Amino acid sequence: MRVKKFMVVLAYIMIFLFQLGCANSLDNTDISQAGLYDAGSAIDEVFSLFIMDPRQEPIDLSNTAVGIKVSKLTGVKLKTEYISSSDEKTKASFMVATKDYPELIAPHNEYATFKAAGALVPLDDYIDKYGQNIKKIYTEQELNMLRDPIDGHIYYLTPYRKNSRLLYPSSGFYLPITALRELDWPKVTSFDQYFEIIRNYVRANPVYNGEPTIGFTALTDNWRIYTLFNAPNYLAGNPNTGGVWVDKNYEAHSFMLSDWAYKYYKKLNELWNEGLLDKDMFTQNYDAYKAKIASGRVIGFYDERWQIQDAIDMLEKQGLFDRVPIAMPVVFDGVNKEAYNGISVMGTGAGICITRNCEDPEAAFKFIDKMASEEVLKVVYWGFEGVDYTVQNGKFTLTDAQLERMNDPDYVRKRGLGSFWLFPHPDGGAKFSDGNYVFPQDTAEYMNYKYKDYEKEVLKAYNLTSMADLMAPPLETPYGFVWDIPIPDSEPEIKAANQKASDIARKYTARLIMSAPEQYDLLWQEYADEMENANYDMADQFLTGEIKRRVVERDK
Repeated sequence: MRVKKFMVVLAYIMIFLFQLGCANSLDNTDISQAGLYDAGSAIDEVFSLFIMDPRQEPIDLSNTAVGIKVSKLTGVKLKTEYISSSDEKTKASFMVATKDYPELIAPHNEYATFKAAGALVPLDDYIDKYGQNIKKIYTEQELNMLRDPIDGHIYYLTPYRKNSRLLYPSSGFYLPITALRELDWPKVTSFDQYFEIIRNYVRANPVYNGEPTIGFTALTDNWRIYTLFNAPNYLAGNPNTGGVWVDKNYEAHSFMLSDWAYKYYKKLNELWNEGLLDKDMFTQNYDAYKAKIASGRVIGFYDERWQIQDAIDMLEKQGLFDRVPIAMPVVFDGVNKEAYNGISVMGTGAGICITRNCEDPEAAFKFIDKMASEEVLKVVYWGFEGVDYTVQNGKFTLTDAQLERMNDPDYVRKRGLGSFWLFPHPDGGAKFSDGNYVFPQDTAEYMNYKYKDYEKEVLKAYNLTSMADLMAPPLETPYGFVWDIPIPDSEPEIKAANQKASDIARKYTARLIMSAPEQYDLLWQEYADEMENANYDMADQFLTGEIKRRVVERDK
């Protein structure tokens, strides 16, 4: 919507006066050095933006120091709103029913809902005419990968780019530092060896801090049970491509009834009957799971790093560095590859879209393109020279104090730095035209700072420069991730079959693992029969078609 410039300037002066009175000395220095309120700075547009991803922390982007500078550079102020719960489907359905759309929306998992309702504006012509910055950071092949499978138009520029250099493995089978040190730092790759280490450790150390040591646990709370379901696929050497693995012919196959799943759950069944498995594994919620890991008494588990970061933080705060878990690239015997660092390709998950309710979609797109410019990206990811970073002979560097602030979640949030912005950006590891990294996280100073002393001991023991180097490098696939391929509402039978199969898997996985050893095979057959009757693999053909379409689009 159009906003009169003098009204917005007046509003910004009021914000400035308020911050001047309330901010600490560092904040005041930041504002004065940033030059945010130069005469002539004016806002031409205000756009409403709704963020559908419940994982995004609510933040008033345009009223942060970085956001104010971005508004000055782009002439646009954002009025940002976030979903208040995790029920994205309900919120999306309400918006569609009332046609009460914001001007910009990051639809997360509900892109297909808004697309089917005709709520989104195609971007193709705007990209051709005005996307000078967009076309610098997305190749023609990448843009083709974003085309809608139904009408061939592009409706968003995905923010899911190739990873920066990884500090830690994306996932793995974890063991605590103390167990690895006692064994003289083995690189554990064998499935049987991994569980034998757990057995031996628990036998030698049955109690920790007055409580029983837990040999192995798993996350099963709500949708997070996918980590239990996905583990067999990783053990077989495959990356996370959702509920399927993809063969060399680009065909998708469900692994829910695979020999890999049979073997993994049978091993957990052995541990259960030996008393080595967490007895609360199928009843504890996510917070209890993290708290258990943070207690230091869990020896083994499989998970993705982002899900256990809170537990690792708690272990560090308690000084329990020996109990911090380290990911290992465990695979079934005979498997000669692994993919625990995942896939490093551009994803196709939805980014910010322009809706039909936007009065000036051309101006909205020009704003999105401006957000991909070097001058804006430098502010968004680096902040302000002399405060957030230092320039030495043209090179962006970070002092110890700046590194500390860059790693302070409260400072980053209040500042409005980095990942809060879901707008188009380059791949991790990319550089500006002046040779500086786009992301501070790619610098040597940042990586060295991030590793604590106990982690440097691990790096030295395994002769690594990055903890992620324990695993094979991330894979690049011509089709992306697969887990980001949505099943459209036009395929209700597939969606219903997927839900039924998920419910059956949840029920039987618990029964299989907790059964008496002699009952395991009978239960597995019962499980397989129910899954077959539910058409558990009905999505395979649809996903295969989408995978092959992505490969064709990429190669155009």
